[in-house]
Amino acid sequence: MEILKVQNVKKVYQSHKGAKVEALVDINFTVNKGEYIAIMGESGSGKSTLLNILASLDDVTRGEVLLEGVNYKQIQNDELAAFRRQHLGFVFQDFNLLDQFTLKDNIFLPLVLADHSVKEMNAKIKDLASILEIDHLLEKYPYEVSGGQQQRAAVARALITAPSLILADEPTGALDSRSAQELLNLFARFHQAGQTIIMVTHSVYAASKASRVLFIKDGKINSEIHKRDKNEDITQQIFDMQSAAIVQRSRSL
Repeated sequence: MEILKVQNVKKVYQSHKGAKVEALVDINFTVNKGEYIAIMGESGSGKSTLLNILASLDDVTRGEVLLEGVNYKQIQNDELAAFRRQHLGFVFQDFNLLDQFTLKDNIFLPLVLADHSVKEMNAKIKDLASILEIDHLLEKYPYEVSGGQQQRAAVARALITAPSLILADEPTGALDSRSAQELLNLFARFHQAGQTIIMVTHSVYAASKASRVLFIKDGKINSEIHKRDKNEDITQQIFDMQSAAIVQRSRSL
């Protein structure tokens, strides 16, 4: 079942010198419910711009984005924050936890903003914190735990509202290799449970865990790789795709 549709999306910025910069030229793709997609591309290719548009944090210049049939253009500005809380979960490279709040309070934040009761919040966090192995850390503050534990708390915050879509921006970028592997194993577990995930990453290893990889170049989706089954190792295919892009770029210089 289709959950996300990105159609003819173009994004043009105006530089401080007045010149027009095309960050996205013509982006088209759909995402089915339960897919796990990685988006890759060189710096400046348009990855972050696309993620911000999917997060409803930036407007398109042209085209449409529909999540579960809701067209972002039809959402009123005063309704956008509530829409994000209800439908989207965010995982960032630098965790974005508030140091003055415990891990539990950080995780509860989207539910507090949505006026959930304490009883509801406690019920929601119990199993989630156990799965993420942070149930014994909930009363600690972010600066008292490791980066991997902070990121797991950030994942819990993203998932606690049961969002339609998780958007992850370089989620392993600030982690050591062991913590990164543990996080990706958790992503795989939630994906297998039916969670839809879109992850922007530079990491070949992280991208290889997704079920589909989209490659962006010059503001367009240049190519993609699909796993034929969940156990297929597509690491070499990703390396080959990146190598071909580097060769092509060097020839154009």
